[in-house]
Amino acid sequence: MKFTSILGALFSTGAIREPEGLIKKLIISLVIGITIFQFYVVLFSSMDPFLHNAIFITFMLAITFIVFSFNASQKNNKIPFYDIAISLTLLGIGIFMIVNSERFLTRWPLADPLSTTELIVGTILLLIVFEVTRRTLGAGMLVIVSALMAYAFFGHLISGPFGHEQYNLMQIVDQMAYTVNGVFGSIATVAATYVFFFVLFGNLFNASGGGDFFYALSKAVTGRVAGGPAKVAVISSGLYGSISGSPTADVATTGSFTIPSMKKVGYSGTYAGAIEATAATGGSILPPVMGSAAFLMAEMTGISYTSIALAALIPGLLYYLAIFSQVHFQAKKLKMAGYDDETLPTVRGVMKSMGQFMIPIVVLIVFLEQGFTPVLGAIAASIATIIVSYFKKETRLTPRKLFDTMVETTTRISPLVAVCAAAGVVAGIIQVTGLGGKFSSLIHAASGGSVFMTMVVTMLVCIIFGMGMPTPAAYILTAVLAAPIMIEVGIDVMQAHMFILYYACLSAITPPVAVAAYAAAAIADANPMKIGFLACRLGLVAFIIPYMFVYDPSLLLIGSTLNIVIAVLTAIVGVISLAAGLEGWFGKTLHGWERAIVAVCGILMIYPEYISSIIGLIGVSLILGTKFPALVKDFKEAGKANTVSEVAVDDTTGGQKISS
Repeated sequence: MKFTSILGALFSTGAIREPEGLIKKLIISLVIGITIFQFYVVLFSSMDPFLHNAIFITFMLAITFIVFSFNASQKNNKIPFYDIAISLTLLGIGIFMIVNSERFLTRWPLADPLSTTELIVGTILLLIVFEVTRRTLGAGMLVIVSALMAYAFFGHLISGPFGHEQYNLMQIVDQMAYTVNGVFGSIATVAATYVFFFVLFGNLFNASGGGDFFYALSKAVTGRVAGGPAKVAVISSGLYGSISGSPTADVATTGSFTIPSMKKVGYSGTYAGAIEATAATGGSILPPVMGSAAFLMAEMTGISYTSIALAALIPGLLYYLAIFSQVHFQAKKLKMAGYDDETLPTVRGVMKSMGQFMIPIVVLIVFLEQGFTPVLGAIAASIATIIVSYFKKETRLTPRKLFDTMVETTTRISPLVAVCAAAGVVAGIIQVTGLGGKFSSLIHAASGGSVFMTMVVTMLVCIIFGMGMPTPAAYILTAVLAAPIMIEVGIDVMQAHMFILYYACLSAITPPVAVAAYAAAAIADANPMKIGFLACRLGLVAFIIPYMFVYDPSLLLIGSTLNIVIAVLTAIVGVISLAAGLEGWFGKTLHGWERAIVAVCGILMIYPEYISSIIGLIGVSLILGTKFPALVKDFKEAGKANTVSEVAVDDTTGGQKISS
């Protein structure tokens, strides 16, 4: 038992600490310094990306070891000496990289041997990356990084196609610590640019009251109708998630309001948590910001972020339409209540009092549309947020609030920086050992060269990776290993990587890890596994759509205008039909066989192809045609909130009315 406890402590993630006293002052000073450095590099400097990454990663990891404890059991704010020592070591490594920058930027890796000091520094850096991976990401990512490192050292002993030439310690350290194929490579660039500035913008937006604006607007639009609190959760989480790009941050911010509201009108904690987790997860696939995985996609493919965001627009909106439709059908079937009219704001009132928060979003969209880099767009939106915050006294971002936001930003991105550092090692080893090509051959053999089977295998690989690591890591690993074979069998680069991006993002609700489900469970006081499985059902359309846009990119806004319009319209009808089949209601309750036919026909219509769409439309028309008058009557009464005095909600279906 004691051994098990020790093992659990060693492989658990650390708890977040709040430094006090002198340490806190030093951390704030370092945070301010990093923020100023980031703005200077992006706006005024032509610093080499490798050096920029080295400084940013080492200094950020130094903060991480102060903010994250050794394991979850260390919940006090006292900083042990070894964490201070590691932080100082990282600062020293950063300074070492600055002092020797000319050598590292001009030397020939491998051909020019490392000095003893460089070898020691590089080895220490890699060991620290292992520890920060465990401390912030947990055992899953650590096991993968460790296994790949072992493969790099001992893969030459493997016979057959998966063997490789022998590498010694100096060669591996050289590649991982001093080239763009390692810790400070292109993946680190994503953390040092996109992630930092977009998270900063999201935090500034929320600190000034932008999150409250989204919540109030959602409440004004949908709060009065049946199931209003659940619909408010879908819309507010979608809006906030499209800016924050972080499912857990979204759940923590909007879920603290929406989950209790849903439970109050009769939803179970499980269903309320599942709605919030599903809606929050969609923020990672909904423009304009999406999430860190989308930034990684832009960096790895060379496709502009604006193009990626535009391609993701329709699938993202279909995702939320599916959730909203299921929530609506469930609410009408069970006669769930809306909010009391007297407590609700009006859209006009919300826009009059808080409409200024639309300005930063418009600024961001305009900058992206005009062809500016996403980083400049995020900076412009951040400046706009600070300006509009001064429109009202209670929303002003005072110097104290700005400092707190900077600290929160560094705390939030610490795990992402760790992901990028560890992923740099992973990508480097895969490239050096040629594992990517070997794994692609394995997928090709398993799929037989079939496009469909290649997608199935890739989906399974991505979901499995997502069970043990966060979204960015799951995307990187799958993209490096599986994207080449997807492209080889004829799938376009955009479609292949968007396919992987979707399943990587869905790891936030896919058990057993399901970070969004766990975050929702803490608020809903419910079982996170039940929330995760129910969230997967609510988000089912996201598991289907990637197959559809691979076969026909019309849903990614690629192709002729006519094809795009037809594909989008049939997909909308298909998504609503699928939701009706899943919930068993369309104006009236559907029988089991009707639900099955409607759901299948809905999927046929989501598939962007004429014959399947026609078959699906005919099937849905035959089943739902007789119920359409009841549905029209329902929509006419949509403004009238139903009331229930007592509702018990089943964890699987969302609820069952037991008295009214």
